[in-house]
Formats: sequence, C-alpha cells, structure tokens
Amino acid sequence: MALPTGLGELRNGLIIRSCDGVIAVGGSWGTLREVALARRTGLPLVSVRGWTVNDSAGEHVPIEAADTPEAAVARIARLTGEMAPHQQAGSV
Repeated sequence: MALPTGLGELRNGLIIRSCDGVIAVGGSWGTLREVALARRTGLPLVSVRGWTVNDSAGEHVPIEAADTPEAAVARIARLTGEMAPHQQAGSV
C-alpha cells in the first residue's frame, strides 16, 4: 500500500497509525523513530538486522527479530493473525 503524504519525516506517525504491524529493516534514524512509535502504540514489531534498544533504566527492550525478510513477514502475519502472502488462497 502506498501512503503519499508530502509531509517528509512527519509521515512516520501516519504510517505507523495505518499499519497492523511493523517490520523494521536496517538501522537508520528514521527506522528508530518508527520502532519507537510502533512500541508506544503497541503494534506488533519485528526487526530485520536492526536496532537493539534499552529503556531509560538501561534495561534491554525486547524486540522480536528475524534473519530474513520472509521470516519477518511470517512472524508479523502470526502476530497480527493474518495469513502470510504465501499462505493466501491463490498465491503461487
């Protein structure tokens, strides 16, 4: 799904609020903002080679991780109760 906003970095909040789950890939600063927004809103979150986060007390914040994009999609599908694309009827 495309979500054209013309809002630059302000788009992150709109993107997160329009999702059922988040797959964070890599570790740029924009990705960290999206990870934080996903955590704050309680969305299912899976990271592929991304950030590790500590809270203000220095405690590790667990973020579910996947080694491949395909594994991340399967985990988000499980966490959101959706079928992964390869499980949908008619998929090849």
